[in-house]
Order: sequence, then structure tokens, then C-alpha cells
Amino acid sequence: MKKLLILVVILFGLCSCITTTRPPFSQQPIPTKVTIEVKTDKSVAVSKNDDAVSKVMEVQNEEMELSSNCRLFGKTAYITITSISSYGSEDMWNDLTLLYNKGIKDIVVYLNSPGGQAFQGMAFADELRIAKKDFNITMVGRGLIASAAVPVFLTGDHRIVSKNTIFLIHPAKLWKWGFFTEGLRELDSQRNMIHLLQNKYAEIVSKNSKLSKKRVLEMMKEDTWFTADKAKEYGFVDEIR
Repeated sequence: MKKLLILVVILFGLCSCITTTRPPFSQQPIPTKVTIEVKTDKSVAVSKNDDAVSKVMEVQNEEMELSSNCRLFGKTAYITITSISSYGSEDMWNDLTLLYNKGIKDIVVYLNSPGGQAFQGMAFADELRIAKKDFNITMVGRGLIASAAVPVFLTGDHRIVSKNTIFLIHPAKLWKWGFFTEGLRELDSQRNMIHLLQNKYAEIVSKNSKLSKKRVLEMMKEDTWFTADKAKEYGFVDEIR
């Protein structure tokens, strides 16, 4: 009986030392169909690998496209601006570059805007000023031409507005949000920035109108609204329709 008990213990020990293995889990690849649509007249080379499918595919698009604010009709380009912020200066630069490469010479800019970011408006004005050496730019104003939209409008070679168009010039202001702290140094810096911005704004307006820089700065001390007739008197407008 004792020998039988020893034999059972030995067999149990041997069983506990045995490890079983099974082949690693393998999953059959799931067939995937990929459709690539290329909207261009250029051919696209596709390499095929029967062993694997890459999850990342890159298709080169070297051609620039006009923004949604710019349209071509014949030999004339039409740009629509209703917000200085939504249609960025980088979009205008892209459009002007592409129009130049296409050989377009005439641009009509439709402007009906309450303004937007001041620095963006000044960038717009610079883009149009620089582009005037290559394009004939006609500005068409409707509704409201206010704030940052004013220097943009004034950079046109020929400026047309409807008789009910209203203009607005106002003091430069800061828009702040969030939780932060500011000391005298920061406030002094912001004060200097506002003065710098107002001076640059007044320079652009005076250079493209009959008003002196001093007169523009006086108008910017408060919200100054004026009509299309007054704008023509100031030299903002060439033609009223």
C-alpha cells in the first residue's frame, strides 16, 4: 500500500511538470477594397504589394487651387470679401499668386464687410498694394465698409460704391478673454501697440484719400460714420452708383 501511494505521488508530480503548447493565434486577413478618385488630368502611379496593404496612402497634389472666394470669368477674376477674418490674407496671397501665373490682369473685388482683425486687414491692404503692379484692381463696395475693411477698400485702383453704402472708422480696441494677470508693464505694452496700430491705419487711409494723417487720427477718437457722398468728398470713392 505504501509503495502504491509513493507511485501515485510520483505520477502526479510528473503530470504537474508537463506544459502544453498550442500554435499561436492567427487571423485570416480581411479583404479590403480601396477606391481612389483623383480629380486631375495627370496620371497616378499605383504600386501593388500582394503581401501587405499600407494603411497610409499619400497622393501628391502639386497644383494650387483658387479659394472659394475667388472666381474666374473670361479674363477677369472676381473676389468676394464679407469678412476680413474668414477670408484670410493667406487665402488672398494664394489667389493673387495663382491669378498671376494664369496671366490674369483684371480683378474685381466685391466688399461688404463690418471689418475684422485689424492686422489681418492691414495684411490684406499690403497684398493688394503689392499686387497693383501686376493687376488692375477695381473695388466694388456695398452695404457696409467698416473698421479693418476701410484700408482694404482704399487700395483699389478704381473704387465704386452704391449710394447707400455706409463707412465706419473707429478707435483701435483690444478683445480679451480667459483668466490671466496683467501688470503695468503689460498694459503699457498694449497701449504702445494700440498707438502703433492706429498710426499705421491712419497712414494707409491718408495715403489713399484726401485726408491728412492728423485728420484720420482725429476721426478715430470715436466711432465716425459717414455716407457714400461724404466718402467721395474725402477721396475714398471714385464713383457712386
